[in-house]
Amino acid sequence: MAQPGLAYLTIQAQSPSFPPFTFEQPILLESGYYPQDAPLTVDPSTLDPSITKAEDEIIRTVTQSATPTRNWTEKFRVPVDEPCIRSWFGSRRSYNNSPYIYFHTGVDYGVCANNLNIYSPAPGTVVYVGELTVRGLSTIIDHGWGVYSGFWHQSSTKVNVGDFVETGQIIGEIGGTGRATGPHLHWEVWANGVQVEPLDWLENTYP
Repeated sequence: MAQPGLAYLTIQAQSPSFPPFTFEQPILLESGYYPQDAPLTVDPSTLDPSITKAEDEIIRTVTQSATPTRNWTEKFRVPVDEPCIRSWFGSRRSYNNSPYIYFHTGVDYGVCANNLNIYSPAPGTVVYVGELTVRGLSTIIDHGWGVYSGFWHQSSTKVNVGDFVETGQIIGEIGGTGRATGPHLHWEVWANGVQVEPLDWLENTYP
């Protein structure tokens, strides 16, 4: 949602052997040319700030730490069998005739396969499973180094907090719980507390 133009990139580093180091440089933010989704009509309670802010804080708390072990070594895999995308990362959104002040924080996969399976895109530890008002039945996997995957709107979950899952392991089933207009999987990736483009992780190996 940031305006294109110059912004400052700041890098800070600390080491027991050296004094703290800070580097700052202006960078150019270019437009992502994100499209607008068709206006959506949803349950007004899922837009209530008293609910959405509390729920956002739960997610931020779960995804804020960077565990020291990097569990993935390859590109992530698609978390469904038939990757038909219904809504893209960054798309602008309007709910219940609001202005386009919202944006889509992940990728939505529709039900296009002969099953509803959701798969772990990479190895990691399950750090959250629960029912939320906006995100519905949700699962979060910690892949290490501050990288997390979130899976929203599930109809059922196949894992528990503390489970270590491998790439391709079934972790749940697609559903329509929470703020959803129909059955789909919303998959998002967090990197050091920021939601990023999930499809990049299917095409590239980071770091």
